[in-house]
Amino acid sequence: MLETIDSRQLLAFCTLVQTGSFTETAKALNLTQSAISHSVKNLESDLRSQLVTRTGRKIHITEDGEELYKDAQNILNQMQGVRMRIQDRANWGRGRLRVGASTTACQHILPNVLREFNECFPDCILTVAPADTPELLDKVRRHEIDLAIIVAQNGLTDVEVKPLFSDELILVASPIHDFVQNGRISVSKIAQERIVLYNKGSQTFGLIEHFFRQNKVLLDNYIELGSMEAIKEMVKINYGISFLASWVVEKEINQGSLVPISIGRKKILRDWGICHAKDKKLSITEETFLGICESVASNMK
Repeated sequence: MLETIDSRQLLAFCTLVQTGSFTETAKALNLTQSAISHSVKNLESDLRSQLVTRTGRKIHITEDGEELYKDAQNILNQMQGVRMRIQDRANWGRGRLRVGASTTACQHILPNVLREFNECFPDCILTVAPADTPELLDKVRRHEIDLAIIVAQNGLTDVEVKPLFSDELILVASPIHDFVQNGRISVSKIAQERIVLYNKGSQTFGLIEHFFRQNKVLLDNYIELGSMEAIKEMVKINYGISFLASWVVEKEINQGSLVPISIGRKKILRDWGICHAKDKKLSITEETFLGICESVASNMK
């Protein structure tokens, strides 16, 4: 019978790959640098293969090391998943849940979800990581978070996405902007104005940019901000115009501080979803959180 690989050695090796440093790995695992070095050497001896090389202070992963890392990550994630599911059953709701969401979702979607989730699992240790969709997807893939509320995109093969709701990005302006008196505005005319947009690296920015490309118009007169609230304030004082979700500006439109502008039949639509790594088996708490998100989102459709 073949001997199994020591899970502690696998953990030390995977952490070393992620940090690229024996010192940082020792800090992350609360061990000495010598202990990490011995773990990796013993793993190499056990497998009879060199997994890492050193050039000065730099760590390089060999081809064998890269192959092991892929499998080792899956093994460690599965072990962690088993532990969490068993603990969930033994200690109902006393585990942990790591959730990721955009700042907009944190402000407008999560409060109702968290209120209901806390009633079900008051003892669960819950952390929320605010970030944009691309970063959240990376965190999900690396199993740094369990679930993430994202703007869905095509081609996600390693992530499972459950649809939540769809929304529309509408053009809004200050009540004193010239567009308010002109009725429907062409895309080329919009491009001549200063447009205040959310982070360039976000999925939302990408959808707006794609909309301009579809209309054969260059999007180059814009500024970007990392806060929807800041964008709304800039538009209110007529510093520029913006594309924002209808539910994000509903209050301001009702108050008259922002005005929606027609851009014709073509719309900028987003599909929201909640995702997790495809190889992840959800725990009771994770399944419950996902279900609550679907329930809350149904009221936003």
